[in-house]
Amino acid sequence: MITQAGETPSPPGEYDSRGDTRKIIGILAALAIFIIILYGYIIPLQGGFVSSTAIRSEDLLGADPRFEEQIPIQEVDLGASGRSIFIAFVMPTHILFANLHLGGGWVLFSLIILYIVSRKKQYSRLGKSVALFNVILFSAGATFAANGVLFFIALYPTFTTQAFHIYWWPLLFEAILFGIEIFFVYTLWYTWEKIGTAWHIFLAVGYPVSVYLQTLAIDTLVSGMLTPGAETITRGASGLLGMPWTEYLQWWFNPTLWPLQFHRVAAAVSYFGFLIALLAMLHFRDRTDLPSKRYWDWAGSFGILWGLIGIVAQPLLGLWYMYSIFTSQNQAFSNIMTGPRAWEMLMMVGLLSLLIITVSVYFIERWEHLLLRLGRHDIRNLFRAFAIVAAVAGFI
Repeated sequence: MITQAGETPSPPGEYDSRGDTRKIIGILAALAIFIIILYGYIIPLQGGFVSSTAIRSEDLLGADPRFEEQIPIQEVDLGASGRSIFIAFVMPTHILFANLHLGGGWVLFSLIILYIVSRKKQYSRLGKSVALFNVILFSAGATFAANGVLFFIALYPTFTTQAFHIYWWPLLFEAILFGIEIFFVYTLWYTWEKIGTAWHIFLAVGYPVSVYLQTLAIDTLVSGMLTPGAETITRGASGLLGMPWTEYLQWWFNPTLWPLQFHRVAAAVSYFGFLIALLAMLHFRDRTDLPSKRYWDWAGSFGILWGLIGIVAQPLLGLWYMYSIFTSQNQAFSNIMTGPRAWEMLMMVGLLSLLIITVSVYFIERWEHLLLRLGRHDIRNLFRAFAIVAAVAGFI
């Protein structure tokens, strides 16, 4: 039999994937239109192609000469933004690995606890894979982190000196936690099937907690560069304390530290969850036997669930973060939200909306097929209405 559209219907009992293909094409088309409008109209309109160095050129002219290129290694011959290019490549790459590392720790913790409680082999199997993945991520991320520190020392020695003066103790704590993480993640991987429940719980708790604390230590510096805790840097006597403890705490626990920390955790969990879903999809397509396909289908759903949890939390935490920037560093807020960098925020919100729509469609489609088999057309129609509302909300 041929349908009116000229297509041959799927045999009874066989899943028809043509509807899914149309939805995927529709989502990708929406993404393409969004990017074209963003880069073709919005960014030029907002002056987004002008570099930050050019925007702040007048301020840079009056900057302290100590921050200019004064030694041969700083002369990279790449223009006014030359030194920044190295940092812009190395550190964001490190952050990609570090955020996966942060999210992977909590996903791994959940898998170990779920296995201990339920004793289902699928949790142990996926947990072991995630543990190995975290080992790989840790090794790659550490390489870029070390290079980033060397670039900062060589290309921005004055900035690095001041950063170490203020953040020496958090950075020392971060370095110590680096070694502690090595113990937890490598021990967990290499002794996966050789240790008892108590040791599994100890390693499963210690690993994500150490990653969380390491992220908190480095976030004192990251958030402090955006919203400094004080207007001046006190130069004290030599020794363990370069300035009074009260001033240290003002710099470390600045207005945006906690919003940034929790937002990073939510984003990292979501990021890692969606990556699991992607890898599971590739494994699903590669397998031919039904048990393997079922396992990787479940693994993909598990990853998407974590991705959805992180996505739901991000807008709320993001509002908290932006409000903290608004109240403590209004100039930076204006630059991000209404100035030449507003397009970056718009792109982030657009991509986040696309993720929300995609995940909503995925779960609704799965439930639709289940409810259709059970004959629950009323709930199925309710899910369809929810999908339309999600699409409209995402577009807005």
